[in-house]
Amino acid sequence: MPSQTSNSRPATSSAATKATISKRQARAARRAYERQRRNRILLGIATVLIVAGLVGLFVTHNPFAQKGHASAHATASACPAPTATPVGPVPSLKPPATPPPVKGTEVSDQGLQYIDVKVGCGPAVAAGNNVTVIYTGWLQSNGTMFDSSYLHGGTYQVQNVGQAQVISGWNIGLIGMKPGGTRRLIIPASLAYGAQGQPPAIPPNATLIFDITLVSIDS
Repeated sequence: MPSQTSNSRPATSSAATKATISKRQARAARRAYERQRRNRILLGIATVLIVAGLVGLFVTHNPFAQKGHASAHATASACPAPTATPVGPVPSLKPPATPPPVKGTEVSDQGLQYIDVKVGCGPAVAAGNNVTVIYTGWLQSNGTMFDSSYLHGGTYQVQNVGQAQVISGWNIGLIGMKPGGTRRLIIPASLAYGAQGQPPAIPPNATLIFDITLVSIDS
């Protein structure tokens, strides 16, 4: 019996030691796993941040994008900025005594004929706009000038295009013009002063010629 008791103690001690080592190894393995997991998470976050930074750098410093932006800006800036302030007076300028020759395609619109002598730049006149123009008018029959904005301070403002208090030929002919453009209107009597005319300057049933330059679209 004494011999059996003395032999069992070393065996129990050895088993406890092995159990302690196993627990330490398990804890070490868990710590190693947690470290690896944290490292993978940190690596993923760093990768996302690096990619986002590179994308942002490419977008803000892309020479092709800058070239396109510069081109668009150049195109936009090619049109002179319209002004709401009428230009004038221009007393030193004299209107042509007779209609100067012009070139261009004649367009018909509701009985009106017009020629875009010079196409302007920017937004086009729409119904309801207020615009500032320079104009000169002649009789088609003999080329006599009967009126010009140059004789009245240089410019003339038309309010509520389309329903403005002007002859119908103007309400039709101003639509679609762009700032800086010049349009010749050939207006039949039915769209001008009709059978009564406007004596003494404009006889009855007179066809009128107007050269109109759009200075600005004011509103």
